[in-house]
Amino acid sequence: MRSAIALAAPVPFLLAVPQQALAQARDIGSTASAVYPNDPEYKDLPMHLGSLNVSLGGEARVEYDTNVYATPSNARDDVHLELTPEVQIATAPGPLSAQAHGSATIRRFADLKTENTEAWVLDGSLRWSPETTTSVTGRAFYQRAVEERGSPESRQDPNSGPREIDSLGVDLRFRHMTRRLLFDLQGNATKYDALSAADANRDFTGLNGVATVGWRVTGITFVTASAFVAKRDFRLERTPSGSKRNTTTWGGRVGVEFEPGGVLEGNLSAGMFRFVPEDSLAKSRTGLSVSGSVTYRPRQRTAFMLDAFNGDVATFRSGAQSRTDTTVKLSVQQEIRHNLYATVGGGYRRSRYNGSGVKEQTPTVSGEIEYIFSRRMSVAAYANYGKRTSDDPTLEFDRAKVGASFRMRF
Repeated sequence: MRSAIALAAPVPFLLAVPQQALAQARDIGSTASAVYPNDPEYKDLPMHLGSLNVSLGGEARVEYDTNVYATPSNARDDVHLELTPEVQIATAPGPLSAQAHGSATIRRFADLKTENTEAWVLDGSLRWSPETTTSVTGRAFYQRAVEERGSPESRQDPNSGPREIDSLGVDLRFRHMTRRLLFDLQGNATKYDALSAADANRDFTGLNGVATVGWRVTGITFVTASAFVAKRDFRLERTPSGSKRNTTTWGGRVGVEFEPGGVLEGNLSAGMFRFVPEDSLAKSRTGLSVSGSVTYRPRQRTAFMLDAFNGDVATFRSGAQSRTDTTVKLSVQQEIRHNLYATVGGGYRRSRYNGSGVKEQTPTVSGEIEYIFSRRMSVAAYANYGKRTSDDPTLEFDRAKVGASFRMRF
């Protein structure tokens, strides 16, 4: 239903982003979007209001969770219903185009009423592309996100609902390609505001920028070099002990980028980052920076997808000066039949809390299958399992989820 209106956020932008659940519906074909066909039978046909294209849709999901609070013992299971309506308005394609999007996610549990939540997002974008090789894109958004139980540093108290966080931000991107060269500049400013007064220490503004240059070595392949910087400016500038909290992370990477449409597409790069706290008594630190998402299509019906990241992320845990996350996910998407799609995958996350010595490791496995009735509706079923181990036994858990959903669009 929805074309990509957000900037393709580079991983350095995610250095400042809290782990949270977004208000976004799963579109028809999203189970295996890398191999979902773009043919007349399945193509989205939005409504036309003058020069505007309007799409309506959403998803209804029922899910069973074996460990709702992600606790190490005495796990509580429950079933919840999740409704996600969505609307998008777009202008006709052209050198100057605009899009607006809104969605909400309403979650209701059968027994554990503290977990009932509402999340939403509103965003709009403007894109100017005088030619296919040049584009300037701007996006503004306002979002309420709900923190996922079991995410690093999420709430553990089962008597309190999951943490809610508002964010207001803008993204800007300039991209230009010549016969041999690639230039890509991206910037982001986002203000995060945790709704609970008890979470005032989590309120901050993130400023991020990435500059990439590339040299074409084959028809679709660029060798790239990138420089990035991420600054976090906290509303409460000092910890209870008086230490300054603001930080800056900068660094660079080299890698490759593949243009869309070929056997390979995406990008992958590696380099170093430097973490610099504003507090003169805190130690600066250098680490490995990895960023990338690559899709490999050995045949039309099959796609292998690799996502990888290693770098500095925001931390609010007492005793930790910073946190380094490593995430790797490998998945396979398959068109089984013309109207039947599946994906299976495995992932791994390691969170290292620098200063406290605590490390957490979480492997996961997942699978999903989707049956397409028509361009207007589909049904999907999914299952996933994750298990976290930690140097702190109170943070360990294992958790399985199974569910089914109904997706539609108009």
